[in-house]
Amino acid sequence: MRRIIFTVFMVLSLIVLGSCGYHLAGTGSTLPRHIKKIYIPPIKNNTARAEVETYMTAALRDEMARRGKEVVDKREDADAELVGSIDGFRVYPVGITTSGESRRFSIFITGKFVLKDLKTDMVLFSSSSYTFRDEYEAQGTGAVNFLSLQTEAIDKIARKFARSIVSTILEGF
Repeated sequence: MRRIIFTVFMVLSLIVLGSCGYHLAGTGSTLPRHIKKIYIPPIKNNTARAEVETYMTAALRDEMARRGKEVVDKREDADAELVGSIDGFRVYPVGITTSGESRRFSIFITGKFVLKDLKTDMVLFSSSSYTFRDEYEAQGTGAVNFLSLQTEAIDKIARKFARSIVSTILEGF
C-alpha cells in the first residue's frame, strides 16, 4: 500500500513540476520561440582602457553560442540583436605590502545592454548599469606586468559577465 501511495505521489509531483514551468538552471529560455539567431555587434568602448570591448564582445558571443543560440555575423540574418557599451572601467588597489606597494587590485567594469527582437521591434532585455568586479594579484614589478595582469583580469571578468548577462536574458534571473 505504501509503495502505491509513493508511486502516485511521485507521478503527481512530476506532472505538477513539469506543468508549472520548472526547469533546471541553464536549460530554459524566456525569449520568444522564434528567436534562434542573435546578432552581437562589437561592443562600444566609452572608456580609456583599450581592448576591454574586444574581450567583452568575444565572451558574449561565445556564451550565447554555448547556450544554444546561433550567433550570426550579419544583422539581416538575425532574429534579435544584442547591443552594448562599456561605460566605466576603474582599477583600485585593495592590498598593499609593508613597503607600500600595491599588490592586489580590484577592477570594476560597467556597461549598458539592450536585446531587441528584430521581427517585432520589441525590447526583450535592457540594463542601463550592468557592473562586474574582479580582483587580481600583481606579481613582480613594472608597467608591462601590471597591464598584462590587468588584461588577464579583464578576460576573466568578460567570461563571468557573459555568463551572468546571458543567464539573465535567457532565463529571466
